[in-house]
Amino acid sequence: MARSGGGDGGGTRAGTTPRTQRIVATMAFALIGLSALSVIALLVLHAAGVPDAAFRTGGLAVLALLPLPGLTIGLLLVIALIVMTAVRRAGR
Repeated sequence: MARSGGGDGGGTRAGTTPRTQRIVATMAFALIGLSALSVIALLVLHAAGVPDAAFRTGGLAVLALLPLPGLTIGLLLVIALIVMTAVRRAGR
């Protein structure tokens, strides 16, 4: 059964979350999780004895560079989610 109402899931009923907030939360969780997994992989690879020169080329270079922008963008998305939630609650 389809929901009635606005196209973005409006969240007019109590206890519902607008679609944009769910999307932002999912993106933040995915970015932070992917960054954490890449940090763990880097720690495991360093502990396994992979030489530092291997991290300068190919896929390991991407793995080594992923945490910084991923965590930064993830944090900005979490801040945006907090602001969106505060604005939504203030409008009630």
